[in-house]
Amino acid sequence: MRVAWATDQGSPERLNEDFVAAASGAAVVLDGCGLPLGTDLGCVHGTAWYARSLGTRLLARILDGPGPQAGPPVAPPEGVHRPARRPLVARLAGAIADVAAAHRATCDLTVPTTPAATVLALRVRGVLVDYLVLADSTVLLEHATGAVEEITGGPYYAGADPSVAEEAITGTVPAADLRRVLMLTDGATRLADTFAATSWAGLARLAAEHGPDAVIDRTREAERTDPQGRRWPRRKIHDDATLAVCEFSGM
Repeated sequence: MRVAWATDQGSPERLNEDFVAAASGAAVVLDGCGLPLGTDLGCVHGTAWYARSLGTRLLARILDGPGPQAGPPVAPPEGVHRPARRPLVARLAGAIADVAAAHRATCDLTVPTTPAATVLALRVRGVLVDYLVLADSTVLLEHATGAVEEITGGPYYAGADPSVAEEAITGTVPAADLRRVLMLTDGATRLADTFAATSWAGLARLAAEHGPDAVIDRTREAERTDPQGRRWPRRKIHDDATLAVCEFSGM
């Protein structure tokens, strides 16, 4: 798997709360839930820290391999108690528990606005590719046939409760059936789902032919034509935007 990514801060007034990372056979993309400035998070670290901490811990747990997880058990090991149709759930639950333990002594994790994030994860497992989608970020599967399948998660976000991992959408696809997989935060999907400037297939083609930076550049161009959000009403005029393009051709 070859991975290229791009990420861009939405506003100079706040840190980029997206996070992206990849290693051999794995990739993660997270979108920290950006609440209005001044919101009491009950946390001294902030949302960008949470997304970064959860992303690095999740990637590390994915890289542990399909066997029992390293460190204290926080969920049944995959392949033993987890159905094969629910890959990566135990990894995410463990990572959420790790982050909660890391700041429980200094922060109030019971506050409803405690830092949270959307989560996308991808893992190559031999001839198979596992994916996980939690909350409103998007995975695009471009199949060998050229068909593009869009998968966007539901209303549940990763926060302080490891059990929320059970709400993730997961799946497994033969690597031979894939050309590429795109992993996008909602700031990077606007060309398709907010501005209707292209289709999901068109978005995948733009990223494949011109790179992930081109998706963000064209998104920013569209946003600048509507600086007040009248044509395309949206909570943030410019949102953090991140996407990873994972290529499988030739595997």
